[in-house]
Amino acid sequence: MKTKIYSTVLTLILLFSSITHASFIDFQSEQWVDNALTNKIAQYSLTGDPSKHRTIPSINTPKAQLGKLLFFSKIQSGNFDTACVSCHHPTLGGADALSIAIGVDSVNPDLLGPGRQHRSTAVNYDGGPTMPRNVPTSFNLGFWDRHLFHDGRVEALLPVPFQHGAIGPISTPDSGIGNPDSDAGANLSHAQAGFPITPQEEMRGFSFAQDKSNQEIRDLIAARLRGELEPLIINQWPTLFRQTFNKQDAPLEEVINSATIREVLGEYMRSQSFVDNRWYQYIKGDKTALSLQEKRGALKFFADRFEGGFDCQSCHQGDLMTDEGFHNIAMPQIGRGKGDGETGTHDFGRYRENLLFRDAYAFRTPSLLNVEMTSPYGHSGAFNTLEGVIRHHMDPFYSGVLYTYDGPQPNIQQADRRANTYEALWTMFFQQAMGLSKLKSPYFYGSTDINDLASFLRALTDPCTQNRECLEPWLVDDDIDPDGLRVHAVDSNLNPL
Repeated sequence: MKTKIYSTVLTLILLFSSITHASFIDFQSEQWVDNALTNKIAQYSLTGDPSKHRTIPSINTPKAQLGKLLFFSKIQSGNFDTACVSCHHPTLGGADALSIAIGVDSVNPDLLGPGRQHRSTAVNYDGGPTMPRNVPTSFNLGFWDRHLFHDGRVEALLPVPFQHGAIGPISTPDSGIGNPDSDAGANLSHAQAGFPITPQEEMRGFSFAQDKSNQEIRDLIAARLRGELEPLIINQWPTLFRQTFNKQDAPLEEVINSATIREVLGEYMRSQSFVDNRWYQYIKGDKTALSLQEKRGALKFFADRFEGGFDCQSCHQGDLMTDEGFHNIAMPQIGRGKGDGETGTHDFGRYRENLLFRDAYAFRTPSLLNVEMTSPYGHSGAFNTLEGVIRHHMDPFYSGVLYTYDGPQPNIQQADRRANTYEALWTMFFQQAMGLSKLKSPYFYGSTDINDLASFLRALTDPCTQNRECLEPWLVDDDIDPDGLRVHAVDSNLNPL
């Protein structure tokens, strides 16, 4: 009954939404647009260099190189069938090109991206993807200063700008929100690297260390790398860790442990810096770096409603293009969910961490750098195209009521999608009414606006992310395989990624 009421009210709302219009920006000269953009760049203190004041490791450093080998190995998976790269492959934009990932128990552990399937004989098989959320990209991980993960459950408690959580304590799911985790490591990347191996559906599996804490699971994996847990036919990890940390004579437990494993994985991910794009070239003075359409899109992105724009920068701020905050935009809820709500198929987002109504259904604002390469979009991977997710931002009510899934996983779970999405929309309405939301939609927009904005967002792509040869330093084509457990990544046609 409640769903029917929501449906009726939301249908009435959408009747008054999304009226086609033409922005006056569309009719201005290129010189006028350039001048207006120059003013916006100055107004928001954009530099075109998000790496400024930051220390980003080179992929050629010993720790990043060791982290790369471990990133591609299935040795951290409880059942030896999943690696970090299973969900974060460089040629897939540092993600997996799926709406929602499939971790353990895949039909073919080497097949990544569209076509990856959950094995029908596996625990909890229901035909759809096994994990609850879309995979955030590992690219530019070292540029975040406040939160990691969609719900911010790894958080810098003293978020000093440009420090990536390296100053002050970090809270994690192990310590609980707001509480320092003494084992988090030196920065947010190190802290994050300890968690993919702990959930059953992600890397741990349903038979390994079922009665253990997160830290005990990490310790078991470290023991495995040391050669103490199971006999490995090949095991070069002790030699490689000793060389990397220059500890030839130290006890092996001092060389290979959960902290050093997190450190090398974190350094590899921090080295994935891809911030050379045409928008930054434009900011630095090359007015030919963008087409007129891209310039119009940029101005609509940064201008507010009264200037003919859509005020996207209110959330996608600065050179990293994120406020690192949390917002409810009522992204359609597809997939298994996080166990929330009456059916257990919902995902309450940041609210799951802090129990604050303002953060119900709110998820971290993603960076838009290389966004072209990281579809599908949203915490649930609900939208497969930039145009689709832009339309949703323009008018979540209209989009939510008319939503249909068109992504790469035809068997994705959707039984409670409509009811769950209406709950998020209704909550968003009350958050806006109470002044708890920065979202200013609905906006009146036309197809030109969508195309201009999408064109601008594609100008945020670092060309290296589209070029396998350029990405080669982050791949393992010619590297040693320390344990014989490497993921030899292929696509659905079994062509190497």
